[in-house]
Parts: sequence; structure tokens; C-alpha cells
Amino acid sequence: MSAPNPNDPQTAEGDFESQSSVVNEKKPDTVVDSEFPEGGSQAVKTVWGAFCVLFVQFGVMNSFGVFESQYGEVQLKNKTPSEIAWIGTFQLFFFFFTGAFVGRAFDSFGPTVLIGPGSLLLVFGLMMTSLCKEYYQFFLAQGLVFGAGSALVFYPALSSIAHWYNKKRGTMMGLTTAGSSLGGVVFPIALNKLIPVVGFPWAVRIVAFICLAFLVPATMLIKSRLPHRKFNDFSSLLDFGGFTDIRYVLFLFGAVITMLGTYNPYYYVETFAVVHNYSPSVSLYILSIQNAGSFFGRIIPGVLADKIGFVNVMALACTTAGMVLFCWLSVDSAPGLIGWAVFYGFTSGAFIALMPACIGRFTPDTTKYGGRAGLLFGFVGFSALVGPPIAGALINQDHGSFQHMIIFSGVVCLVGAAFFWGARFIREPGLFVKF
Repeated sequence: MSAPNPNDPQTAEGDFESQSSVVNEKKPDTVVDSEFPEGGSQAVKTVWGAFCVLFVQFGVMNSFGVFESQYGEVQLKNKTPSEIAWIGTFQLFFFFFTGAFVGRAFDSFGPTVLIGPGSLLLVFGLMMTSLCKEYYQFFLAQGLVFGAGSALVFYPALSSIAHWYNKKRGTMMGLTTAGSSLGGVVFPIALNKLIPVVGFPWAVRIVAFICLAFLVPATMLIKSRLPHRKFNDFSSLLDFGGFTDIRYVLFLFGAVITMLGTYNPYYYVETFAVVHNYSPSVSLYILSIQNAGSFFGRIIPGVLADKIGFVNVMALACTTAGMVLFCWLSVDSAPGLIGWAVFYGFTSGAFIALMPACIGRFTPDTTKYGGRAGLLFGFVGFSALVGPPIAGALINQDHGSFQHMIIFSGVVCLVGAAFFWGARFIREPGLFVKF
């Protein structure tokens, strides 16, 4: 079989399956596999293991709204919402930014040697958080240590699925990332129930033990399939090959801009409910309700994406999420807030769920998937770092009103969606083309 001409538009725009069947004969350390099992015992074990990883890792990370509220009322009550948000955003930044290196390390070493140490680091970060008293201690334990552990478990877990599935990749990615939403339902409720009973330190320790119970079997279940790429030098940690594809570049810009706004409601919706004097039955559960909406928002778009295309669904979902954000401006009742939270959770859930599969659409050589996905997540990390603090600063500037924060979040989501549409149509102008 001869290698295709990359300048041939038919080749450049061909579907992922046809491109990924090509073996690059000029680079013997690069293997492109056209035969994906699309199932089997080990493939299913890998999906379940990845589900467990995301259940605890993103479940705890998606619970930061509880920590934001708790810190503002007790541990760090002398700090502004924007200052407290820096703890969570540094966690997200370190998680996303180190993905550029963890993804490439996965390509070279596989998942087990990364997930094992990452699990210990994640649990250790939570244990240290339970002992923290000062702002800088929370910043280091929850932001740095937990963020680093999250990166070491997340990227190998999700990247391993791409080794086993191609045609069903969207569905399997959606099922796996639904674990993060389920965790985002369970952990906020657990923390809100445990803190008044056992206190904040032991509540966090119990969460850490739950994480350990899920991460130990996950480490044993998750396996990669393709041969590992040879590690030549540190420059090979970053795969910049995607920058030769304008679609990848546009998609990257879209992801970076969208991240500035899409996570802000997860940080501030509980504070919004408290400030507007909604009952505890609403304020304590609103974040879990929002995450429950994103549970279905990760599964259903994944199934739909297998039918009509990952980038198509991503662009549509982010456009809808931006519009729903503006609807938050008119919420003035508890039922309205609950309905809005469910709908926003659903529309925003596709952003994280489909991003890995969309990257695969621009990565015909599956053995380079980890490095290319990690690079994109690395850029997204900078947006994750500044987005919620900007939102918090807008709340302060607006004298406690959430209006400016909501407008900012909605605008950047719509601008990011415009870049996704650009990535979709720049080489595939047909309206009903699967991409």
C-alpha cells in the first residue's frame, strides 16, 4: 500500500477511517493501525477503568463550587471570590497544561506507569487539602498536587480508548466522560452532607479514600494496544504536526476561547443561589443538578457524533451553550434556576466529552494521538487559569451582581463556537457532510 499524497485534497479531506489505514513507511517508529477491535474484553475493561478515573478525578474537580462556597464562608472568608477561584483555576491550568507532556509520555510508555503514580498524587493532594489552614497551602495542595495527579490519570485513561475504538469512539468517549458528570453529582452532595456532620477536614479525607477505592482497580483495568513510540529527546514530547492543518488550528482557538466561559457557571452557580437567598434545598444541590444535566450531555452528543460527526456536534453544542448562558440573565426563581442548570449542564457537557474525539478527527496517525491531544489541552490550560478569576472579578466590579460575568461567559462561548464552525466548513463546505 502506498502512502497518500498529503497535498491531494481528496486525501486531506478523506474520512478518518481511510487515513488511519495508512502505514507511514518513511518513519518506522510510527505505526498507523487500520484495524480497531471496536469491542472485546480488554476494550470494555479499558472503558470501565477510564470511567472510574473520570468519576473521581473530574467528579472532585467539578465540585469546586462547593469548595468555593466553603472557603468563602469559613477557611478563607477574608478572600474575594476571584482570589479563591485562583485555587481551582490553577488546578485546572496545571491539569490541562501538563497534558502536553503527559499525552506524549503516554505515547511512549503506556498508561500503567502514569496512572499508578498519578493516583497516589491525586489522593495525597486531597489529604493535604484536609490539613490546610492558609491560602497558599490550599493553592499548593489542591491546585498544584491534585492538578498534577489529575493530569497523570486523566490523559492516559482517555487516550487508551482511542486505541480500541474508531467507529464507536464518540459513543465510548461519551460514556467514559459521563463518569465525570456522575462524579459531579455524587461528590458535591457528599461534601455538603459530610461537612456539617464530620467537619471539612474529615469530609475531604473520606472523599480521598473514595478516590483511592476507584483508582486502584482502574490502574489494573486500563491497557493500551498500539506499539509505543520511541522517545528520542525532550523535543519529541510536543507534537506540533497538527499546526500544519488549518482545521486543527481553528479548533484549538475555539477550544481556548470557549474554556474562558464554559466553566464559570460550575464555579459560581452555588454562590449565585446563596446570594439570591434561594433555600438550602436549592443552593446545596444546584451544582449536582447541573452536573446531572451534563451526564446526559456527555452521552447523547457522543452517540449523535458517531452519526453526524464530532466537530458538527461540538460546534452546535457550544453555540447552544452560549445562548443558554444568556438565558441565565432572566432567571428569577428557584424552578427557573433548576431548569436552567439542567439545560446548561446538558449543552455544556459536550465540550469536554467530544474534545478528545474531535482531536482524533485531525490525527490520522493514532500513535500520535496522545501528543496532539496533550498539546491542545496544554493551550486550553491557560484559559482555564484565567476564565473563572475574570468572572469573579466581574462579579466584584458589578457590586455582587452576576450580570457582567454572565454576559462575558456567553460571548466567549459563542466566539469559540464560531471557530469550531470555521474548522468544520473551511475544507468541508457541504452542509450535511459528516465531520
